[in-house]
Order: sequence, then C-alpha cells, then structure tokens
Amino acid sequence: MDSKRKVPKLSWKEVLQLFKTTFVEFFGEKSFFHGAALAYYAVFAIIPIIYLAVISFGSIMGQEAILKLIKTLLEEQVGMKDSSGILDFLSEVHFEKSSVILNIVGIIALMFSSSALISSLRMSINEFYDIHVKIDDRKTQILYTILIKLGSVFMLAVFGISIVLLYTGETIFMSISGELYESLHLQQKWIMNLIEHLVAIGINTILFSIVYKYLHDGKVLWKLALSGGLLTSCLLYVGQIGLKFYLTKYFFGSQMGIAGTLLIFLAWMYYSSQIIFLGAKFVKVYSEVIGRPITFEVHRFLQKMHQKKKE
Repeated sequence: MDSKRKVPKLSWKEVLQLFKTTFVEFFGEKSFFHGAALAYYAVFAIIPIIYLAVISFGSIMGQEAILKLIKTLLEEQVGMKDSSGILDFLSEVHFEKSSVILNIVGIIALMFSSSALISSLRMSINEFYDIHVKIDDRKTQILYTILIKLGSVFMLAVFGISIVLLYTGETIFMSISGELYESLHLQQKWIMNLIEHLVAIGINTILFSIVYKYLHDGKVLWKLALSGGLLTSCLLYVGQIGLKFYLTKYFFGSQMGIAGTLLIFLAWMYYSSQIIFLGAKFVKVYSEVIGRPITFEVHRFLQKMHQKKKE
C-alpha cells in the first residue's frame, strides 16, 4: 500500500529548500574520495569493455560501425581531442581471427574489472543514499557478496547494450537530420539542433535513472530515480561543455598518445562522478522531503533463505 501512495507535489519554497539541503549534505560527504576510486576502476575497465563491445556487437553491426561509435563517444562525450591512441591499439587486434582463449581472457578481465567498477559505484551510491548494509548471518553475507558480484557483471552488460543501442539510434537520427539540415530554414534548423540536444539529455536520463533505481541496496520510487536522472543529465550536459574545453585546451595529457588518452578519461570520469553523486544525494534528500526515505532492503532471494532458516 505504501508504494502505491502518490508522490506529493512540492511548492517552490520546498523545491528551493530541497536543492539547498542537497548541496549542504553533498559537500558533507567524501565525494572526491569516491570519485577517485570510481575513476581508478574505470581506467582498468575501459579497454576490456571496448574490446568485448567490438567482438560482441561487431559481428552484428560491423566492426567499423562499432569503432566509429566508440570514436564518437570518446571525442564528443568524453572530450578527447584525439582518440587515435585507443583506436590504433584496437586496429592492431585481428578480431575476426581472435582465438577462443583470447576471448575467454577478455571476458575474465571484463568480469574482474567491471565487478570492481560497478561495486565501487554501488558502494558510493549506498553512501550518498545513507544506506548501511547490515547482514548478521555469515552464510547470508557470503551469498549476498556473490549476488553483488554477479549482479555487477549483469548490470555492466545491461549498460553496455543500452549505450550501444541508444547511441546507435542517436547516430542514425543525427545522420538523417544532417541530410535534411541543408534544406531547412533557419528556424527549422534551430528546432532540429534543439531536438538533437534533447535526445542526448534523454539518453543520459534513462541511463542515470537505472543507476539511481537499481544500483544500490535500497528501495527507490521510479519518480525519484527519474528526477535524479534528469537533474544529473542536465548538469552533466552543461558541465561537460566546460570540462571538454578544459581537457582539449589546457589539460597536460592531451598530447601524450594513448597514455594521455587514459589520463583524459581518468580526469573526465573523476569530475563527471561528482555530478553523478550530487544526483544521488538529490534523490536521497527528495525521498526524505516527501516522507519516503530510502532504507536498506535485502534481496528477496536472501529474505526467503533467511525465513526458511528461521523455520
């Protein structure tokens, strides 16, 4: 019954107080520590993730199309001035002739690195949600850890598929709109540009909403997750304009080849994570304002096992 109650609308005064409390609590957290950990694990995850994306989706969409999509993401989203370092490395790998052993090694590396990356993000979201995981039973704790590890790999697969599908759709839309662009009037061009920006924000909103809804150990309403996802995507969209300018113009690692590419990705992930954590804190404060605070929720599978043990 409690989950079916409607989320009350906030007055302008309550909205202002919501943002004020969000910023106050956010700056009281160890956001830079969590950002550094997330960026560190992301650097180790990027190569196996890209590799498996190419061998997985390359057979369906074509390897050149996937590499072009990766190049677009790295240069337009991350802000890399030149992504040739990573792309040259990938071009030296013969994906068609890659052995089963090489694929298995790539999958194991992906499982290990993604587990650390997603687990780090999960721990950080729990921290910003003020969720304290407490499981007294040792066997339940072990099962919980195993489920989290398996869930980390599953969530990365979900994110990978979502990113490829969503950004492929965006690329197709951009190519179609690009062909029509020249024949449009000035006002129509302005509307088309606005739609392109809104599509980019919409894609990020979907991805961040999934994070705020599922990548933690609490129970969050979809409306709160969507609100946090929209806020984060808007802030990240605006923030990345300045961040990309800094990374391409003034960042010392921009001319250092593949090492510089990884440094740029590290810096981008570090600063972007601060906005992601701010969105998480917004969801947490929002839930308290409407009287639906986020609390720790044990997985249903573990709950059933715990009940059987008591019986």
